Amino acid sequence: MMKLRRKLSGYLDDWRTFPGDAALGYRNEGLRGVRDALVTRTVHRVVRTGGGVIFAQRLDAAVDVAPPAGVRVAEVTDADWPALATLVSRRDLARFRRLAAAGRVCLVAWRETRPIGYAWVADRIGSDVSLCPLPLPAHAAYLWDLYVLPSERSSGIGSALARARLAVARAHGFREGWRLIARANLASLRTLKKSGSDGEIRTVGEIRFVKLFSRLHARFIPCE
Repeated sequence: MMKLRRKLSGYLDDWRTFPGDAALGYRNEGLRGVRDALVTRTVHRVVRTGGGVIFAQRLDAAVDVAPPAGVRVAEVTDADWPALATLVSRRDLARFRRLAAAGRVCLVAWRETRPIGYAWVADRIGSDVSLCPLPLPAHAAYLWDLYVLPSERSSGIGSALARARLAVARAHGFREGWRLIARANLASLRTLKKSGSDGEIRTVGEIRFVKLFSRLHARFIPCE
């Protein structure tokens, strides 16, 4: 009964926050933002498919990349959450706060006092981080969910965020950073290529998944 109540509460909260999240999505991403706000509350509640290629990057060879002029990258603090409401939906903001409380590290790119992008680092895989049970080794951190506002893209901010989270992972004692990138996500593949040389990055394997309601079917295919 308690589980059912939590689910119903989540559904109700989804629709209470939809108008504001759709409006924010339109301001930041246009019609795509509205669609994403709707799809996460409808289609993805029932079925979701996906996957991608898992890449591992050495951290000992990673070099810092300064962000563009007028931009700084820093770990999120409790005082930053109100400002992030201009960048992420209320639904995602609540999720971000839960992730941070669980020890996940959020890096935010700022142009003066305005947040314009973010990226995440985790020391372990959990259901809050990834739907897929990735075989993350103890010496690797997981790097995921790098985002930059469309109006700020192609200016080096994504590369600066990517390098900053490599530095965070290295500072926490990890030797590699792992990330999962869909084959169709050309922007993330370009950012990966910019963040290191071919010798620094290796392909671990591929993962595919289907989630139907609460049942997850995932398959990991390692590289030979």
